[in-house]
Formats: sequence, structure tokens, C-alpha cells
Amino acid sequence: MSKVNIDLGQINKESKDPKYVQIANRIRELIVGGELSLGDRLPSINQVIEHFSVSRDTVIKTYQELKQQGIVESSPCKAYFVSKVFIQKELKHVLLLIDEMTPYKERIYHGLVDSLPPGYFVDPVQHGNNFDFLRATYERYRDIPNIAGLVVIPTVSQSFDLEYFQFVNPGKLIFVDRRIQGTRHPAVFQEFTDGFYTAMMAEREVLSKYTRLTFLTKFYTNTIIEQMIEGLSRFAVSVGMEWRHLHAPFTERDMRGKVNPEPGDLFIVLDDLLLIELIRSCDEKNLRIGQNVGIAVVNEGPFYPILPVPISVLSTDFYRMGSIAASLVTEGTNESVLVPTKLTVRASL
Repeated sequence: MSKVNIDLGQINKESKDPKYVQIANRIRELIVGGELSLGDRLPSINQVIEHFSVSRDTVIKTYQELKQQGIVESSPCKAYFVSKVFIQKELKHVLLLIDEMTPYKERIYHGLVDSLPPGYFVDPVQHGNNFDFLRATYERYRDIPNIAGLVVIPTVSQSFDLEYFQFVNPGKLIFVDRRIQGTRHPAVFQEFTDGFYTAMMAEREVLSKYTRLTFLTKFYTNTIIEQMIEGLSRFAVSVGMEWRHLHAPFTERDMRGKVNPEPGDLFIVLDDLLLIELIRSCDEKNLRIGQNVGIAVVNEGPFYPILPVPISVLSTDFYRMGSIAASLVTEGTNESVLVPTKLTVRASL
């Protein structure tokens, strides 16, 4: 049956997600919310093009993405329909409850998808660091027979997570990226305090030419940032390096001119806008990155290795995290695995 007058919503032009991902997510919402039912015909490619003012390639990628997720299927005449995937009991589902789909967390998703055997598919859901939404989604899906695993990135503070999940029996639940101390659930995780300290110490000879270590963040903090601060400051003390945590103003306009690098500075940066401002400031002061000033960014990004001066990264292996989580799902083992942090040295150091 073909549906008419479906509200496809709008594209968020400020979002980091590609347009085809946003459109695919909206169609998923319509299916999960019951506005599109099993067997319903989806809007044609031309209708989607007209609604969102996007290219044909974008819409084709949208429907390809939904087909890969097993959510829709196509007919020989190129019409698309809601698939039977939600009632196929033989298909094993893995729900990835992720706080936000950043580029490095896409690596978790890719590692999970690539490492699961045939017969599985991964359904990513973003909980936006909202524990109430995380819990409601978990409770909705935990007892469905063909849910093979619920892979969860917990909220940043974890206070509500601990209060709730400590009373949940180990089973299909696996924490990834971060573990929750005090629970018995398996986890594939990184450590921020000891992880950052150990990774920096492993490259202390490379870093020894710098005299001051600056952790550059936006003007807010949370539990994870505080753990990073502890590890980085411990490193600075261990090697006799001056230490500071520099909070930059929140907006791009306000931060202009507030990052003031000096020769001998080593910066660990937590935000791409701050990285851009730091590079601009070095250029304005004729400071050569990798010689006068050192820069490393927390968590690998797709463009860091290909910049004119390739940027070093302080990061764990997120793809490996996803791969290990896949093995925990398929093997049903109840263990926790630490994925170490590494400082990847490039020309910026």
C-alpha cells in the first residue's frame, strides 16, 4: 500500500551527519513509530528529492543504507517497501545504543558490523547522553527473542546508569567505550586516567623538547574530562613539564585570540574548533607546528592524517572495540576487555 501525506521532516543543516543518514533515520522513525507499516510503499526517489531538495545520489544512498540495515526492500520496478525484517525471527539483531554518532564512534559501529557473521545486523540508536531514553530503549528491546545483544555506550556521568544497571542481571548487555564500575556486565572499554598517562609516557622522548603541557578544552567539564586531566597532569609532573588546563570560551567568535601558543608549548586538544583556532594562532605568530609548538588531538579523526601538517592523536582503537564487542555477542562470554590508548606521533609533534 502506498502512503500519502507522510511528514518526512527536515534536514538539520547544522548536523554533522550526512544528509542521506538524516533522511534514513527519519524514515526509520516513521517505521518504528508505526506511521509506516509492513509492506507500505515508501516515497519515490523523485518525491524525496523534491521534499528535501537533495541530489538523486543522496536519495539512492539513503535507500541503500536502509536496505543494508534490512529495513526496506526494493521491487524490480525500483519501488521501495517496508521490509519484513522486524518479524523475521531467524535474523539476529544487535542494538547499538550510542550517545552520539561522532566520526570516531562510527569506527565502533563499523568494527561491530564487519566482525559479526552473516545473519546479524546492527541497529544504531542515539540516546544523546539521556539516561531516561537509554533505559526506556533498553527495557523495550531486552526481552525480544531475536535481539542477540544490546551494546551500550553509557552516559558520561554514569550515576544513573550505575544505580539502574547494578540490579540488572548479566545477559545480552555489553558496555562499550566506557565501563560502569560496580556492575557485573561485560565491557570493552578505555581508561582515561591511566590510559592517557601510559600513552604519553611511552612517547616521553619525543615529547621531551616541550616545556609546558596544555590541555585545551571548551568551557565545561564532566567526569571523563576530569579523568583525562588527572592522567595528563600526572604525566607533566613525572617529566618535569609545566602544566595547565586551558578553558576556551564556548563560541567560535569568543575564542578568537584566547588561545595564545608560545614556543615550547605542547597542546592536547579536545575539540575540532579549538584545533582550528590553535593552528590559526600558530600561523599568526609564525610558530611552526611540530617544531616550536606540538599538537595532539584526543580521538582519531578522518582528516587528521591528511592535513598539511598531519596531526598526532591520543586515541584508543575504536574499530577494535567494535570487533571485540561482536565476539562477546556471538560467543556469549561475560568478560571485560581493556583496549589501550596510544599516542600516534605524526608531524605535529
